[in-house]
Amino acid sequence: MRRAIAISGLLGGILATLLVVFHGWTVGSTSRNVLFLVLAGLILGAVAGPEAEPQAFRFPTLWQMFFAVLGCLVVAFAWGSPPEGYALAAVGGALLGYTAPFWIKFINP
Repeated sequence: MRRAIAISGLLGGILATLLVVFHGWTVGSTSRNVLFLVLAGLILGAVAGPEAEPQAFRFPTLWQMFFAVLGCLVVAFAWGSPPEGYALAAVGGALLGYTAPFWIKFINP
């Protein structure tokens, strides 16, 4: 478990840094934008972790689904969604997490 967290943390840190540096250049470096980009990088790193080192994760699909749902709920919170938006975010996140092995390889930070 510690290895899984370390791998996800490393990937998340790299993605967060790259997003803040390269995407922060286009959207501006306000504290809200930087926080959102860091969270996006950390969550994408956590979702990508099982694809980078599959042996470190006991239940990789559940891991990816959990962090994808968390990411979608963060977006729903940032947008000030009503309760239906949170429900949609949870369902959409579960679908994103379940299908992560297919789409995660197309992310180019």
